[in-house]
Amino acid sequence: MKNRYLIGGILLLLLAFPFISCENEPLTGTFPEGQGPNGPAAGKFKATVAGVEFTADLALATLSESRTLVLKGTKGNGEKINLSVADAALGTFDISWDGTSKNWGVYKDTKPTSLPYASLIDGGGRGTLEITLLDEERKKVSGTFEFVGVRIKMDDAGNPILDGNGAPVMESIDITSGSFTSLSYTIVEDEDEGGGDGDTPLNEFFAKVDGVGFIPESITVTEPINADVHMVKIEALNAENEFLRIDIPKALGVGTFNMENLSDGTKLIALYRDNRGGENLTSNPGKITITEFDLIHGVLKATFQFTGKDPLGNDPRVVKVKEGNFTVYFEGVPQPENLFTANIDGNPYAPETIEISMTVVNQYPRVNIVTNDRDRRMTLSFPATITEGAFDMGEEVILGNEIVGTYYPIDGVSIPYVSQTGTIEITSYDYLTRIIEGTFSFTAVDATGLHNGIYEITSGEFLAILP
Repeated sequence: MKNRYLIGGILLLLLAFPFISCENEPLTGTFPEGQGPNGPAAGKFKATVAGVEFTADLALATLSESRTLVLKGTKGNGEKINLSVADAALGTFDISWDGTSKNWGVYKDTKPTSLPYASLIDGGGRGTLEITLLDEERKKVSGTFEFVGVRIKMDDAGNPILDGNGAPVMESIDITSGSFTSLSYTIVEDEDEGGGDGDTPLNEFFAKVDGVGFIPESITVTEPINADVHMVKIEALNAENEFLRIDIPKALGVGTFNMENLSDGTKLIALYRDNRGGENLTSNPGKITITEFDLIHGVLKATFQFTGKDPLGNDPRVVKVKEGNFTVYFEGVPQPENLFTANIDGNPYAPETIEISMTVVNQYPRVNIVTNDRDRRMTLSFPATITEGAFDMGEEVILGNEIVGTYYPIDGVSIPYVSQTGTIEITSYDYLTRIIEGTFSFTAVDATGLHNGIYEITSGEFLAILP
């Protein structure tokens, strides 16, 4: 069962660090004058990764209202370094991550399904970040950093490599000589309350087609589903009946991505069509930089550019679409509330409080659901890398990948009764919205073995929104 929990390192990536993100915070990037996301950004964000120079093509920074500074450096080949510190000010910060704090450093290599390296203390990670400039009038930040990142070592098939005791083998990487110089940052809200005055926000769209401004008279945003792939389709039409369209998979997230020149309706693609009956000229090549993709509130912000060509070669024309940018709004996914119900020996258990937290045990990220119904308490704990399906429950957490249910007849007074036998079934796990749903039942016995009492927990159901 251990291997099933860790199949596909991308699951841990989504859960632990938001490289593919549905954050509410917008990110603002800065480039050297006259250059875009593909141009060099010398002196903006750089480091040495395992002895190899890393210079970011795109550098992003935000400072939240509660003073959490987030820095992101991304290369065109997909390499990323993310940094975060709470209570940002001039000075040196420990970014050794304890699994819950806002101080951390992360490095992601070029393999799309590999796990990230994180400055996780339990695995031997550590790091420091020094802020040498924090100009709150000009909104500029500079500093230096270094850290040791660790991750679970995987084999060629994407399965974790375990030692003789069944624990995951860890590997590490050194990130040294890191610096970020005069990065512009954006102030963001701690929680986007959305909707402010209740008015519907207006879509914005602009580009230049062969140097001429394309100013749309209409902007249409739809959300088609093609071959089970959820898309956002943006269509802009100007007064001359020229047409620009961009198709974006909703799972894409924040970052810089290459466009395709042909699509079956599920690919990232852009196209231009003139008003003279010409062919659709699609992106070949093309690139988009998404700076905000909020699936909850339905906000998408990006810049783009592409060269439009007929993918079938029938139309010899070529157009250059540059300086493209848009902010559009679509139907978000309303955030549900945490839910938890069960029966104890046939009697209902309807908790008054439900708390969801994340911890790390032996490098396994874990989900903990703690509930209280008056003077009673019930908890569920399972690995965050669990997949949809049915799994057996156990009595205690040893390696970190076990599933355990616990019942306290009198919270804080009685002994815990743990799941001697039981089953949990994950019926839905949405990695984008971080919502997990399931059912459970277990037989709870005295964890100490001193009492013969047994509690039958049945008809359990839960919906948990992961933090």
